[in-house]
Amino acid sequence: MRQHTKKRRNLLQNIAIVLLTVSAVALFVQMQIYNLHSETGYLSGLLSSGSAQKTQSISGLSDLAMPVRIAVTGAYGRWASPFLTTESEEFLQPGNLLMEALGSAGSLKKCSAEDFQSALRSTTNYDGSIYYDFDSALPLSLLAGLVNADWTGGDLSARRLLLQAEEDKVRLFIWDGGDVFSICSTALTAKSLKETVTEYPLGSAWFAFDQPEKYSHVDPFSLFSEQLTTPSSLSVSSAITDASGLMSGLAFNPHTNSRYTEPSGAEVALEGDRTLRIRPDGEISYQGGSGTLQIDCVGETPTEAEAVVGAYRLLGDLLPSQNDASLYLQELQSSETSTTLRFGYQYNGLPIRFADRASAAEITLEGPVIARLTLRVRQYTTGERAHLLLPLAQALSIARRYPGKELAIYYVDSGGSASAQWLAE
Repeated sequence: MRQHTKKRRNLLQNIAIVLLTVSAVALFVQMQIYNLHSETGYLSGLLSSGSAQKTQSISGLSDLAMPVRIAVTGAYGRWASPFLTTESEEFLQPGNLLMEALGSAGSLKKCSAEDFQSALRSTTNYDGSIYYDFDSALPLSLLAGLVNADWTGGDLSARRLLLQAEEDKVRLFIWDGGDVFSICSTALTAKSLKETVTEYPLGSAWFAFDQPEKYSHVDPFSLFSEQLTTPSSLSVSSAITDASGLMSGLAFNPHTNSRYTEPSGAEVALEGDRTLRIRPDGEISYQGGSGTLQIDCVGETPTEAEAVVGAYRLLGDLLPSQNDASLYLQELQSSETSTTLRFGYQYNGLPIRFADRASAAEITLEGPVIARLTLRVRQYTTGERAHLLLPLAQALSIARRYPGKELAIYYVDSGGSASAQWLAE
């Protein structure tokens, strides 16, 4: 009887071992398949030694922080802030006025640089204006989206916008930063604009065209202020500590056998017709065409807003989770077959320039598919002390070597650190 019981127990143990083995094998295969096909890389997430990826909360254009310079002008002077973003608290009221103006813009008419400049000239009977400079020319529909406005005035690029009160109306001036100037009426009341202007301490800022005897060698729209505070210095790191996390973010299997290191130190991963190269200096490049990596869109081809938001989300997931700087859109170019977006870094509204003047990131879309991507991975951390800014008089003297260029303050990334400097661009 004991022998029979022992045989029965052994049989049940063997059956249990077989079932557990089969279950383990099935689970392992399922996890491998999921890891190969999931863009998030479930298995790589379990095994990665790097930090967790940053969770993005970008739902639309209004969530993006675009650097913007503001100048408020009244009858007795100007106020300016060259270090704002569209998410800054100080931008809320000027941003709301811009939203109302763009949403109610009338028919566009052509105007000139002289008209734009004349609308900014302060006189004793000047009714007030607010000037917006977004650093680079972008489709006006995208700029409108930043302030939750709908632009229905057609395809138009803009870098600088101006709201100017005249009698009981407010005019909207639009300038692409080049040769295209436009003007239109708005439903914004002159009273609401004047009330906003009176809230600012006017008299501490000026444009170069206000004092041509001193500033004729720089761009007339170079904006200066007596109330500048020296921006904090930034420490810079370009080391990539989580190559596997980058691969997962670009829908690669980080445990693939098709991964090797070049003599230059760059890590290369191959997957079908897709190639990812991660260089030791923190630059990555991606090429693909299989459709594996795509952005979300409603139709077959993403809208400009969908392209921007989708690219921004992807790039944000590839950057270090702890980063005091953020990306912003510098340029968007579209053709019948592709869309190319270029991004830069900004810190507290101050753009960060590289010595070679190249962009921080560039993405080319073919439909919703990401065909090419380059990214300079940078982690910017606020320093304890500010780097002394060159006095304006000395900056103006140096700017004589670059006649006609706009003189403004930017961060310059020199490798291990970034400091605020006057640049003529």
